[in-house]
Amino acid sequence: MSQESPVTPGMKRRDFLKFGPAAAAASMGLSASANAATGTASATSDTASTMFKKRPNIVFVFSDEHRWQSLPFTEMPECVAPNMTKLAQQGTRFDNTCATSPVCTPFRGILLTGQWPHQSGYISNDTVTRTDAIGVSTPTIAHMFKDAGYQTGYVGKWHLMNETCQHAGFDTFKHWLYGDNHWETEVRDIPSGEAFKTVTGYNAVGMTDQAIDFVNENAGGDKPFMLMLSLNPPHWRWDDSPEEFYALYPDDNLPYRPNVEDKQRNTPKQHEFYRHYHGHISAVDRELGRMMDALDAAGIADDTILIYTSDHGSSFGSNGVYNKGNPYDEAVRVPFIVRWPGKVPAGAIAEHNLGTIDLVPTLCGLAGFEAPAHCTGQGFTKAFLGQPGAPDPESQFLIINNFKRNYYRSRLMDDERSDFNPFRAVRGKRYTYAVDRFGDWFLYDNKADPFQMKNLANDPAHAKIRDKMAAELDAWLAKAEDPFIDESLRSSDYGQRVRIQNEYYSLEDSFGQWEQLKNDALQPYLARANAAQKQQFEALGSDIFDLNWFGEWKALDYELTTKRRSTNLSKEELQTKQDALNLQTNEKLTAGAEKILAA
Repeated sequence: MSQESPVTPGMKRRDFLKFGPAAAAASMGLSASANAATGTASATSDTASTMFKKRPNIVFVFSDEHRWQSLPFTEMPECVAPNMTKLAQQGTRFDNTCATSPVCTPFRGILLTGQWPHQSGYISNDTVTRTDAIGVSTPTIAHMFKDAGYQTGYVGKWHLMNETCQHAGFDTFKHWLYGDNHWETEVRDIPSGEAFKTVTGYNAVGMTDQAIDFVNENAGGDKPFMLMLSLNPPHWRWDDSPEEFYALYPDDNLPYRPNVEDKQRNTPKQHEFYRHYHGHISAVDRELGRMMDALDAAGIADDTILIYTSDHGSSFGSNGVYNKGNPYDEAVRVPFIVRWPGKVPAGAIAEHNLGTIDLVPTLCGLAGFEAPAHCTGQGFTKAFLGQPGAPDPESQFLIINNFKRNYYRSRLMDDERSDFNPFRAVRGKRYTYAVDRFGDWFLYDNKADPFQMKNLANDPAHAKIRDKMAAELDAWLAKAEDPFIDESLRSSDYGQRVRIQNEYYSLEDSFGQWEQLKNDALQPYLARANAAQKQQFEALGSDIFDLNWFGEWKALDYELTTKRRSTNLSKEELQTKQDALNLQTNEKLTAGAEKILAA
């Protein structure tokens, strides 16, 4: 990494090393009690309890990686999604809905617990600091609804670590293991304790079959129900959409957004991915239609709140990036459509700034009860019902804490911003402001520049706007991040904050390995040393095997041993770097040891 990466504000690596790897883990670690702190915020959930006598059923359908732009009624009329179109005509679209953390695991952590990533410990796809947040130390949304008298169900992709399924609290739980191979997926039933078994066939169909079974089993019951259907498509893979839906997108009838680089448009492989991506969206649309038909056939459509959304979007070459996990609109802006016949306005478009963090208190409010105090979002029940007085925050907070691949790449290459780049950002209706490890990343005027092509971050004419958005970001950090992290992981400088946490969360689960590497290297010398010399060797080890050393060692080890590479360096180049690091380390250790033993 070309920049210094302080572990605490103002503390450089060489100073931090004096404490050694074991102390580093203790100094930087987040205790369970600190992570679990919830007294600083409470849910502000308006409820429908006094508005309607009969409690509604709730069916919450969410796909994986469906961006807002890829819909026939937003920006892509070529997209074939008649059922999503029908749902939007029958309900209300929230077109400023943002994924708080636009990757799979943090979204699901927020959805299940109602807590910020730092609060629940579901930091990123790479990092989970607390597995007890799902139903052990923190009730899930299933527990909340169950306590309110609901029958609960979950079907589909989980992505919150397999062991947490046992405590999730759903009465019915069909756990589909990821499902990126959409035609052969491991599935298990959680309540019965059965093992995974392989199911063939397009998994969105199988997931919807099970969800419809749940609806039919509970439609005539004496309890209302809450069902979550987590579909894997249109998530990667983008080479296996059903043939009949892939055929809907011929080569000459699939436009790219104006902010997509020519090299993306002209790459056959990427273009095939783009076609299959939209094929998956159309396939998901069919499954949504099947659910709509099932509610009609069961005679409960009028008594059921049906929601369709997604956990995040995908860029496909916009702004030079190709995936999720970035603060551009293609990744963070997601579909959100809600239908409740006779209650939610039909054919309406709501402009409220809605975020993932608001979903739990809103769903609880629609069911007629208030979310627990540990849920830190706002209730949007009035907004869903088209009533005045609904919250409409100035902005939504966006965050990616870390990607190990990004950290390893940054340690070995002086690269610029790229995919999976950790950031903090705020998105309002007018402007989006983002920062990363380099500091200010971008400021876009979303109204004047809807494709986010003119970066205003360094434009003197927009300095006051940038400062205003920075103040918004400060306020969100104080609420969503600061109460739940160690002080050493904060910084008044945005770039430092992002770098510190990316490094910490990328390495923290390897601190034991760091300590072991140091101890193994020192052991031959410690066996020959007296008590005073042993103390000197400990200091020498901390000086040589510091955080800077371990970061580079870990990056090289990862690149040389994994199939999922982070850099474009050849094996030979990586091996040369590793040999040089080992030689330099051995020379320092030998020279220092001889000096200590000769004294």
